[in-house]
Formats: sequence, C-alpha cells, structure tokens
Amino acid sequence: MALIVMLSGGVMLGLVVAAMSPVAAKAALYFAGRSKADGDLVAQMIVTAPSIGIIVGGPITGWLIGRTGAKRFFLTALALFGVAGSAGLYLDDASMLLVSRFVLGLATSGIVTAMIVLISEYFTPEARARVLGFQSATGAFAGVLTIEAAGRLGDLGWRTPFALYLLSFVILALGLIYLPASPRAPRVREKSAAGSGSLIGLWPIYLMIIPMFIAVYMPNIQVSFLLRDDGIVRPLTQSHVIETGAFTVAVAALCFGAIRRRFSGTQILIACFIFQGVGIAVMGLSWGALGTAIGCGILGIGTGIANPLISDLIVARATPEMRSRAIGLSYTARYSGDFINPLVMHPLGVAIGLHNAFVSAGALFLIGVAVAVIWRQAIGKPAAA
Repeated sequence: MALIVMLSGGVMLGLVVAAMSPVAAKAALYFAGRSKADGDLVAQMIVTAPSIGIIVGGPITGWLIGRTGAKRFFLTALALFGVAGSAGLYLDDASMLLVSRFVLGLATSGIVTAMIVLISEYFTPEARARVLGFQSATGAFAGVLTIEAAGRLGDLGWRTPFALYLLSFVILALGLIYLPASPRAPRVREKSAAGSGSLIGLWPIYLMIIPMFIAVYMPNIQVSFLLRDDGIVRPLTQSHVIETGAFTVAVAALCFGAIRRRFSGTQILIACFIFQGVGIAVMGLSWGALGTAIGCGILGIGTGIANPLISDLIVARATPEMRSRAIGLSYTARYSGDFINPLVMHPLGVAIGLHNAFVSAGALFLIGVAVAVIWRQAIGKPAAA
C-alpha cells in the first residue's frame, strides 16, 4: 500500500493540467464574454498557471524536503493540492483563479519531488528504473481517466472538472495510515556519477528538459484549440483525442525498465525527440479528430520514455545530500517548458495559423535531432555513448 501511495504522486501530476484540458475552449468563451481580454490566452494561462508555481516551488520544496523529511512534506502538499485545485468550482474572477492555480503548482512541486525522493530512498538503483516507469505510467493512465472524466463533466460546465482535485484528500488519508516515515532497512550508500558533485554539473540535463516539455504539453494546452479550428468543439470528443496521447504515454512508460536495460540514455533521448517532432508535425498536418489523435499518440511515446528517464538520470547523478534539490530543479525545468508553450505557440498560431505552427514546431524538433546527431559524430561521440 505504501508503494501505491508513492505512485499516486504521478496521479496528482496528471491531474494538474489534464483536468482542464477538455474544457479550455469553453473557459475561453466564458472569459472572453466577461471582459475584453483575449479569451484564448486567458484560458491557456489558467491551464498553465500551475507550471509557474512548480517553476518557483521546485528549488524551494527541494530545500524544505531536505530539512523536514519527504513523508511530512508529501502529506502537507497533498492537503494544499486539494484546497487550491478545487477552488475553480467557485472562484469567478480570472485573477483569483490564476492565483489558486499558482498555489496548486506549489503543492504539485512538493508532491512530485517528495515522491521521487521517497522512491530513491526505498529502492535500489536496479529497481528504481522500473518503479519510475511504473510511476510515470500510473500518472499517464490516471491522465486517461482524468481526461475522460473531465470531458464528461465538462458537458455540465467548464467548472465541474475542478472537483477531480478533491481526490488528493483520499490519497492523504491513505498516506497517513500506510506510508512509513523511513525505509524499512538501510541500504548501501549509493555513489553518484562522476563529475556530479554539484547541481551545476546537471545543467545539460536541465537545459535539454525545457524544449522537451514544450512538446510534452502540446496536447494538454494546444490541441483543444487546434480541434476547435477544425470545428470539433464538444469537450468529450476533444478528451478522446487528448487521451490517446495519455494512453501511449502510459504504455511507453511501462516499457521503460526494459528499454533502459537495452539502450543508452543518449539513444533514448534521440528517440524521444524524434517521436515528439513527428507527433507534433502529424497533428499540424491533420484536419480532423483521427489524424490529431494519431499525432497525440506518437508524441505520447516520446513523452512516456522521457519522464522516467529524466528522473533516473537526475537521481543517478545527484549525491543523496543534494538529491531533493536536484529533483526539485528538474521540475522547475520541466514546467518552464509548460509555461513557455503558450507564449510561443499562441503568437505563432496568430501569425501563421495554428496548424502551420504545429508543423513548424515539429520540423524544428526533427532538425534539432539531426544537428545533434551530426555534431556528436563530428566530435567522435556515437549515439550509443
């Protein structure tokens, strides 16, 4: 049961954006009618506002977990998550809703950072890759169910899906009962990778995460508007398209343990960016629900292997003393990509059309992969390194 509680952190992470994704277009109409503001941008920023909280909260929660303990911080963050997340049920002002979503992001950063710290404490390096894959898969499968539930609840109104955030109180109750304060038995002290004596040594990973997660959040942030431009506006239909990607994320994440044993981190990263670029381009070239769903599915394969890989790389390279801060900063980098997504895609979509913006973004990813592979070959580093 303790493992189930730990894996539930992925469920909370999936809820952050997925619960509102199918109703983003409805929320845009609501806020456009209340003010002269751009309803699309307001809705997109409400979807992504938690990312700002995670960006800010990542370093802070990492530091606090190192001093208060992962279990205590995990449970406190779950309570805050439920209160802030469900605020959309009754808040009417866009500014106040943005604040509540920011606090939701702070809580989420605490949940996911504490979750990975707990996993790193309880499991050996050999088991960790499998557990991190299970964690990512659990979050993705929960995302499928969340998107489906949000789509059905969204037919009742754009506010209704916010009730899904109350699930955190169930996990809080289970955590209070079943989650031990410390590992049952001490493990042999791990050695971190060479050259990783400080957080500065992890900067290449953090830098790589940002564009990767601009792509990861394409379905949750942009696909609702892409489908709307194609005349597909029903929340349930949109949720079925978006959840296709969530399903392939889950399947790919379940396979991560086996993939990690057979391929190097560099090979997996290259494959991830290829899947992301192709998926985004397919969505841009499609003009209907089926083609867009296929694009979401292809993108989801890249996302499914990227999530656990990043966590595994960070945990392996960080010393136990700095692990919570390193993990917190990784989520700052991940959600920087989430936050940047609408700031890039919205003006690009206005300028050249959203479909063309998708095609352009996908092409840039594939060009970037080609340049990276050629550069590594030029300096004598094969992809398997």
